[in-house]
Amino acid sequence: MDLTLGREESAEKVKAKASLPTARGHFSACCTPTLPEPGLNQDSWVLSPAPQPRAPDPHTEAMEPVCLVEPVPSSGTLRVNPAALGLLRGLTRPLHVLAVFGPRGTGKSFLMDQLAGQGEGFPCSPGIWVWCLPHPTQPDQALVLLDTEGFPEQEGDKTQLSRLFLLNVLLSSVLVYNTRSEGDPQRQLDRLTYVRDLPRLVQVLDECSWENSFLLSSVLPNFVWCLRDVAPDPCLDEMLEATGHELDSALSSPQDLEDSPSSCIQRLFPCRKLFCFCSPRADGGHGEPPSPADQLHPTFQEQMGRFKDYALSRSPKTVVGNRVVDGTFLADFLERVVDLLSRDKPVLLSEICNDLQQEGDDYSVGYPTDTTGDAPPRRAAASAAQPSVPDPKRECVVPLQMSQPALPVLAQAAPGTAQPGAMEEPMCLIENRPGRELQLNQRALSLLQSFRQPVVVVAIAGLYRTGKSYLLNRLAGQRTGFSLGATVQSHTKGIWMWCLPHPYRAGHTLVLLDTEGLGDVEKGDTKNDTWIFALAVLLSSTLVYNSMGTISQQAMDQLHYVTELTEHIKVKAAGEGGRQEGEDSAEFLRFFPAFVWAVRDFTLQLELDGREITEDEYLENGLKLKPGSSQRAQLYNLPRECIRQFFPARKCFVFIQPAGRRDLPRLEELQEDELEPEFSEQVARFCHHIWETSKPKTIPGGHVVTGAMLGNLAMTYVDTIRSGAVPCMESAVLALAQIENSAAVGEAVAVYEEQLARQVVVLLPTESVPELLELHAQCEREALRAFMARTFKDDDRSFQGELMHRLEEQKQELYRRNELASSDRCTAILLELSDEMEDQIGQRVYLVPGGYQHFQNDRQQMVERYRQVPGKGIKAEEVLQEFLQSKEAVAQTILQTDQALTEKEKETAAERARAEMAEREQEVLKQKEAELQQKLEDQDRSYQENLRQLEEKLEDERKKLLEEQGKMMDQKLKEQEALLREGFREEARRLENEIRGLQQQNEEIQKPSWIQSALGTLGDVASLVLPGFVGKAAGVVTNLVRRLF
Repeated sequence: MDLTLGREESAEKVKAKASLPTARGHFSACCTPTLPEPGLNQDSWVLSPAPQPRAPDPHTEAMEPVCLVEPVPSSGTLRVNPAALGLLRGLTRPLHVLAVFGPRGTGKSFLMDQLAGQGEGFPCSPGIWVWCLPHPTQPDQALVLLDTEGFPEQEGDKTQLSRLFLLNVLLSSVLVYNTRSEGDPQRQLDRLTYVRDLPRLVQVLDECSWENSFLLSSVLPNFVWCLRDVAPDPCLDEMLEATGHELDSALSSPQDLEDSPSSCIQRLFPCRKLFCFCSPRADGGHGEPPSPADQLHPTFQEQMGRFKDYALSRSPKTVVGNRVVDGTFLADFLERVVDLLSRDKPVLLSEICNDLQQEGDDYSVGYPTDTTGDAPPRRAAASAAQPSVPDPKRECVVPLQMSQPALPVLAQAAPGTAQPGAMEEPMCLIENRPGRELQLNQRALSLLQSFRQPVVVVAIAGLYRTGKSYLLNRLAGQRTGFSLGATVQSHTKGIWMWCLPHPYRAGHTLVLLDTEGLGDVEKGDTKNDTWIFALAVLLSSTLVYNSMGTISQQAMDQLHYVTELTEHIKVKAAGEGGRQEGEDSAEFLRFFPAFVWAVRDFTLQLELDGREITEDEYLENGLKLKPGSSQRAQLYNLPRECIRQFFPARKCFVFIQPAGRRDLPRLEELQEDELEPEFSEQVARFCHHIWETSKPKTIPGGHVVTGAMLGNLAMTYVDTIRSGAVPCMESAVLALAQIENSAAVGEAVAVYEEQLARQVVVLLPTESVPELLELHAQCEREALRAFMARTFKDDDRSFQGELMHRLEEQKQELYRRNELASSDRCTAILLELSDEMEDQIGQRVYLVPGGYQHFQNDRQQMVERYRQVPGKGIKAEEVLQEFLQSKEAVAQTILQTDQALTEKEKETAAERARAEMAEREQEVLKQKEAELQQKLEDQDRSYQENLRQLEEKLEDERKKLLEEQGKMMDQKLKEQEALLREGFREEARRLENEIRGLQQQNEEIQKPSWIQSALGTLGDVASLVLPGFVGKAAGVVTNLVRRLF
């Protein structure tokens, strides 16, 4: 008898012998609807009448596919299956919905069965069938698969098929179009003629149907074309791999017809992918897909793996407003859409979402409504306005805009990078239209938030028509980009954005912000000028102020916006020492950018008192204060004091006129040799300075800002301004911390699962609990590193506590999986080893004189052989004990019928058997107690690891904070020295107080209690989230505090 059983083989034997009912069979019996038979009411559904004990949990158990939507032959309409809706409403988690559509006989159902990890599932039946399963990689989501009947080669009922296609599009987060490779592949793509009907049948807003195609692109799912039975083509495979399976890269030249299916797909679907598959059959043949028992072709398995990795990693299903939906919302949404289609009414998405929101308390997120009337400003790269995306943590409703936008053009990102691609043209980020409030362009915001790299943000501000845009174009390495214009009218409206790979800092994104020209007389109402200047300060890491001529009193007067910053920006929230009289300017320095003054068309000689001076000395001379206390002196000094206080890190560049007056209107067309050589040299020095010295955008504490974080900051500031309040920098950072810390928890859990997945299949079951706990500890360590790298301002340690709780749940699930794997393997081994004894019992071999001793010998031999089999795991003795106990009744029967034994001997044998059973039970109990102790000790280890990594992070934060404080102190000392040199002793004494305050802060930061209090907070949190940990935290923290002192 072979004892080296494979684990899968053993599990199969267990299942075969146990004959347990499957979840699929159970579900089929209780939930599958019965379709009406001829003669019955064709508009009704007849459900199986017999109630069953329990329906499977849709979040943890696989269900049987069930018909969701069926065509009604008599009327040509569609009807929804109430039983299927009931199943959807049982899904309370976010949904990841994958739908497949395509011609008949192309293996759509086989593809979806592979996604489900099942041999067979979807039937070949009319309508749309739904299959609800646990998500294989995202435990906080449910996976919903939709399989639709294939459309015929010849034109069928086009209206019905068009409606089925529309439902697939509106219900899914990933739409799979499945075809075979026959002839020209693009011709297969152009068979999807139903895509042309989408803009006619579906509208986002009723008021702006003229731009519906664009608005649709903001809510439609990812489009994936699966091209089946493709002959091997290494060049195609290499190209797809290099472009990230981008569909557009595989298409031929753009279609001549704008309404061709290929063009419609490119225009309507925001993300388009192509995956090619060879024949799944092992012999490489075509035709019917292989049966579940057949071996799949190795290349097909690799291709399927890549497709599954992509399809299952997409975001959950969302609707208008970027709302993540659950099963109840999706079911109600489906009923509404089918009802509209049956009445030949257009589907108005915003109206449906608003109605569903008002009908149920569950729909708590506000949906946008249109409140605008005019189109936004246009330029070479027109701004892309689309439905605003409310922050899920907010209660406000952001108005939906109307516009005629053009999509931003992105350069292709290199394979394998986290960069979504560089913008080839700028686009409007914050719109400023006459008579209206500032408005975020959601298309641009989404693009900015897609950049996960640290960002270096360079903003330029200044009077209108002073050449700001030209300097930014040169920083982008281009002559054109931001619109220059050639008249006295201001071209830039609002704030425009251009995201590019940083030329000097690998792994960083350079974000250029071009602000609307200040002081434009044609605007009439200039109330937003100060807000635009304030936003440029708040969002940038380097602020360039651009002016013409010289640094004169007129130039200072024009820079009055800097004197109004403290009126339009708060450092702290109200009640926490917000902007108060005499507030320390150092608080602003933590948030404000470096300052560069660019003086254009400069005609003076850089000389002072007969000696040459540098550009920086020219700036500092212009910032000198005028003695005296008169109103005239105060007005003269005010802008200079503000610049000196808020921007201690200052730089100046002067530029001569770039070309002759006649050439200035076409400045962006001039070649380098047509520009003044001195001007070219000045621009080159300016650009290199910005590229080399501009730091990544940070928030207090030295935490580096990514594109996603910058987008959230912009959203917070603009929403605050729109509400009529004053932006609070501290509140914005705290709101950002909530978003980032929540994401950090999710990222850390994902890292844990990824690390675990690499080893768990090979290692389970483990031979001991410590071996399993070591595996958990390795994964936990990496997860904590990922969390610590992203989290900030988690002062109450609530997010770290949440991560501890989530990882503890992961550990408990790992215990369960390990015990189940061990139990399955042990049971399979015992069933195989006991086969011969079972046969002998059935043949009554032991029911003879002396049979009991024979039975005892065989049973002992079986136990010894069982114990020799390796890899049984931690449940080996417990399963053996349960198995022997289950056979004890048979042993007693054999004992009592053995005529070779006297009654006394029988009684002795029975007593011995009971003693052996009790001894085995005691051993199992001791093993469980030891395992429990090991688990409790692991909680202590886990807590120690959290403490260690938190302490390292706090030490790093303290170091960065002290560096930040040191720079501020150096700048203030330098400013104090300058004030004393200029004779302003009162101002120098004020600075002395600020410097003393910084020194006191440094002393507090350097105290052991600065870290000790945070570690103590973590101990309190751990006592709440770790079961069995109460009472340990105090001792651990005490030991740590002793070490600190």
